[in-house]
Amino acid sequence: MITNIRRNCLGTLSFDGKFGTMRKPQDFTLYPIGLGGSTDRLTIQSATRIGYINTENGDVQLTPSRPGGAYFHHLALRQLVGRLPAEELFLLKAKVMDSASGKAGTNGIVFTDNSGALEVFG
Repeated sequence: MITNIRRNCLGTLSFDGKFGTMRKPQDFTLYPIGLGGSTDRLTIQSATRIGYINTENGDVQLTPSRPGGAYFHHLALRQLVGRLPAEELFLLKAKVMDSASGKAGTNGIVFTDNSGALEVFG
């Protein structure tokens, strides 16, 4: 379940997500999609997990919770933990597309290339 979708300082999205057997929702950040980047899955990360959301069917793959934080090398441990309902997936993809920008971000110093987000619907 995804709630509270909002823009973050990177110019991408953050949301509260509770998937599979998680007891409480966690604050997840969506990684930017650069120009020509793959849009078949969205990379997400919280303080203790990292994973993917498949943009075609809504499958959510996450690593187990790691107290010290989960990073890209932990993705080898990811497991399928659930599937987003079609309505939530559509809303997330629409918000991702809305966040598309070649110079995303709001801190004024560092910009993020999130222009590939325009292609999230294929």
